[in-house]
Amino acid sequence: MISRIHRRSGRGTAFGLALVTLIAACAGPSRPTGSLAATADATPAAGPASPVPVQSEGTTPASPAPTGASTTPVLTTDFVRDEAKGQDEFGLTEAEIIRRVDATEGLIAQCMTAAGFEYFPVDYATARKAMDNNSKPSGLTGDEFRKQFGYGITTLYAGPATQSTLSVGKRNDQYKAGLSSADRVAYDRTLYGENPNYTFVVALDREDFSQVGGCTRAAVQLIFTKEEVGASFVNYQNSAGTRIDADPRVIAAYQDWSGCMRQAGYAYNNPGEIDADLVARLDNATGGVAPDALSAAARTALTALQGEETALAAVDNGCDLKYVADIKLKVETEILGPAATQP
Repeated sequence: MISRIHRRSGRGTAFGLALVTLIAACAGPSRPTGSLAATADATPAAGPASPVPVQSEGTTPASPAPTGASTTPVLTTDFVRDEAKGQDEFGLTEAEIIRRVDATEGLIAQCMTAAGFEYFPVDYATARKAMDNNSKPSGLTGDEFRKQFGYGITTLYAGPATQSTLSVGKRNDQYKAGLSSADRVAYDRTLYGENPNYTFVVALDREDFSQVGGCTRAAVQLIFTKEEVGASFVNYQNSAGTRIDADPRVIAAYQDWSGCMRQAGYAYNNPGEIDADLVARLDNATGGVAPDALSAAARTALTALQGEETALAAVDNGCDLKYVADIKLKVETEILGPAATQP
């Protein structure tokens, strides 16, 4: 499955960070409700953090996931990068990619545990298998992709054998399957932010971290260089991102966007709600079963949902271009600078 890389006019939304801020104070696994991510300029909490045992994919966890209220984790690492040049992703050696995969996955596990979920770090062999399974559409413009696939959430659904699902590992997939439908959505939001199909491995394979969010984002920005994650990615996660979200012009623009969507019959308050809604409805329609194993009723439901997605994406894009895109770009340029807002 592909992420929403063609979501609008090629630019991400500020709502991912806003959602992180709003849901960070919610309860743990009994009511997991969102994304918790450390930012590049975060202030460490008072006192040392309790050590978090990290279990690898394929091992048995030492203890169950913690319960009770979760707090925003401040992730730290003593990881030292090796900048030696090679032929793998980002021009690095395979040995360095292995080290970075291990380090990133370990930090993701710490962040997820602190948020009240279990997460088993994905090993390099699993990650490489998923990257080798890449089957994303290519050569399409944003408009072409949107017309054919919408956001690529339900329309490119291929069951458990897709790159994004392979990249999370069997134990994480089994753990997620044991959660309620609402908690699965919350798990994805905590782990990935706004783009549940844009896993760390998917982003690494594409050498594009611009769409990662949640705990994945918190980990990536500690392990990869600013050049590798991109200037706008780094800047957008710190206080500048909060300033963009809080700008009255952006708030008003998304209110107008919501009104436009409602006039077309879609009751969404912000773009982040679209992903969560489609993922939840896809899960309800398919139960995570591969397309060729779906019942006739499930196939009919999936086909109908795919048609809804493409129609929704067209309306969303129209409302965004009409009410948000120009204002958002103006505010981003003022705060981040022209270089960070180039397509």
